[in-house]
Amino acid sequence: MFPLLETFVAVYETGQFSIAADELRVSQSTVSARIAQLEQRLGTSLFERHARADATATRAGETLYRSAVELLAQWRQTQEDVSRAGQARDPFLLMMSNTAAVALLPRILDGLRSAGALERVDMHVRTANSDDIVEAVELHRAHMGIVEKPVAAEGIIRTALCDDRLVLAGEHAHDPDNPQTVWLLREHGSGVRYYTDLFFSQRAIQPAHHIEISGNASICSCLAAGFGTSLVSQGVVPAGVPTAELGMDFSRRFSGVTPRSGLTGVQRQVCGLITSLFATRLHPGS
Repeated sequence: MFPLLETFVAVYETGQFSIAADELRVSQSTVSARIAQLEQRLGTSLFERHARADATATRAGETLYRSAVELLAQWRQTQEDVSRAGQARDPFLLMMSNTAAVALLPRILDGLRSAGALERVDMHVRTANSDDIVEAVELHRAHMGIVEKPVAAEGIIRTALCDDRLVLAGEHAHDPDNPQTVWLLREHGSGVRYYTDLFFSQRAIQPAHHIEISGNASICSCLAAGFGTSLVSQGVVPAGVPTAELGMDFSRRFSGVTPRSGLTGVQRQVCGLITSLFATRLHPGS
C-alpha cells in the first residue's frame, strides 16, 4: 500500500504523471498502474486527467492526500525508529543562494553544532541561484533551501527567515545613469538579478555595457579592484567600495523553503532548528 500512496502523493504534488515518474524513478506506465490500482481499491476516481498530461485531484483525491501525507510520515518515522541503531546518519542537503551562504551559513552551522544536530545528519551545503534551489527542493533533490527572492511553488513551504538590504556598489554607485557604467550582473534566476532587473525598470535604465557573472565572489573582487557597478548585499561589499542606498523596495527577506512531504523525522528537526535560529530579527546587511 505504501508505494501506492507515495505514488499518489507524487502525482498530487507535481500535477503530472510524467514528472511524478521522474521523481520516483519509475516508468510513467508504473505510475499510471499504481494510481489505477489505488482507485480500484477505493472505488473512486482520484484524479481528473487533462490535455498535456496534467492531472487535477478530485474531491476524493483531496481527502486522501491529507491522510496519505500523515500515514507516510508516520511510516517513515517508524522505519527510522526501528533502524536508527547502527545505521548511517540521515543525509541532509542544504542549498543556499550565493548571498545567503556568505551572510547566514556561519550562524547556521554554529547553531546546528550547538544543538548537536550535526551528529545526526550527513550534512552537505551547496550554492545555486534561487530558481534552481526551489526546483531541487520541490523535486526532493534537496532537503532545505534558503533563497533571496519571492518564490512560490506547489510542492514547497516557504518560511521568512531574516532581512537583507541591497545597495548599489562600485565606481558609478552615485551616478548609475552614466552611459559609461559597466554593469556586473548576476545570472538569470538568481535573487540579485531579480532585484537588478527591478532597479533597471524603475530607473528606465538600458545598460549599454554589461557583463554577466555567476557568483558574488567574482563580482565583489571586481568591485574591490575598482571595476564595474553592481547591486549587492550591503553585508558583502568590499571595504572602501562606494555604495548608494536604494530604498525600501530593495530591502528583501531571506526565506527557507522545504518540501511539503518526504522528509524523515531527523531531517524535519534540522529544518526546524535552522528556522528557529532566525526567530529573532537578523539584519545581515546592516
